[in-house]
Amino acid sequence: MDNLAQRSTTAVIGLGVVAIIFGILALFWPIGSALTLVIFWGAYAFVDGITSIVLAFRSDEGRGWLVVSGVIGILAGLVAMFQPLSSAVALTWVLGIWLIARAIMELIAAIGAKTTGPRWLTFLSALLWAIAGTLFVLNPGASALGLAMWLGVLAITWGIVLVVLGFSARNAAKTTA
Repeated sequence: MDNLAQRSTTAVIGLGVVAIIFGILALFWPIGSALTLVIFWGAYAFVDGITSIVLAFRSDEGRGWLVVSGVIGILAGLVAMFQPLSSAVALTWVLGIWLIARAIMELIAAIGAKTTGPRWLTFLSALLWAIAGTLFVLNPGASALGLAMWLGVLAITWGIVLVVLGFSARNAAKTTA
């Protein structure tokens, strides 16, 4: 078998195993997983805020908005990194409100717009978005844990796909060599 094919399939299988392990950890420790995700988001928001401020001084257009966006990003990032529990609840609230807003937009589309498909499907979509948003807003803690567990299930599923893909590619490379 070609050395490159061997290394490639080994890498794919290795990534699959790591994804499966990550998924299992997320399922067994959803609170830790949710808080870790919030801390990573906080680090991202912090770096993004710094980048916005740097860009503000490299451009004449939109300088004020970039500075404001940068300061908000830095503050949000710091809060998320140093207060991950309250930040997880706040982020879940934001997600819930966004889901409800999405439901309203779907409902408006179902009532007013010309649709190419059955109108009842758009109403159903609006109803499902509204239910999800309401659940997130009414119980943000459980919703954050549910998201962490869902991420775990997705990671395990993706890991299994990668492992199967890696072994399939390895077998295919052996038979063609």
